[in-house]
Amino acid sequence: MSRNQKKNRFTAPVDKLVHETTGYINAQIDNVKLHSVKGLSQGTSAVASLLVIFIIVGALVTILSFAVVMWIGELIGSYALAAFIMAGVLLIGLVVLVLLRKHLFKSSFIGMYTDIFFQKESKPEGLKTMEGLDMAIWNTETRIKDKEEDISDAFLQCKEFYAPRNLLGTGVNRLSNWVSTSVSSLFSGKKKK
Repeated sequence: MSRNQKKNRFTAPVDKLVHETTGYINAQIDNVKLHSVKGLSQGTSAVASLLVIFIIVGALVTILSFAVVMWIGELIGSYALAAFIMAGVLLIGLVVLVLLRKHLFKSSFIGMYTDIFFQKESKPEGLKTMEGLDMAIWNTETRIKDKEEDISDAFLQCKEFYAPRNLLGTGVNRLSNWVSTSVSSLFSGKKKK
């Protein structure tokens, strides 16, 4: 067995622990990113929808006020009727925006923040809706729990492998193998002469 193979066998438990810990850390980072996307999407969606609603309500109040002034001023006038029609259109637009705000705002922000937080090759699939985002968070949290168990197992294996009684036994086995090989090669060398 070559020196590198012996070294690899000796460091295998530590290599496994490092590998599992790296996977755990990556899963935690993904989880933080997903929760950030969710929080930012919800926050930005709320602010954006309130801003749009505020603007439309402001315009609606302005137009309704103008319509009332025109109506009172002329008692019956086409300007007031036109203002009421416009107010009705804006009211319908407001209702549509309120009903579609989750789809219009949250979904677009989820995609935007996902693009910001994740590189193209590591971007989770299906992050176009809040349900997809919740599923990705659940998957990441499950992956974290699995990695915690893997790290615990790898740590216990390291602890067992590097326990003094095992290291002493390994050293004695290696010494006996070396003595056996040396004696065998010594005797095989004498037989050939």
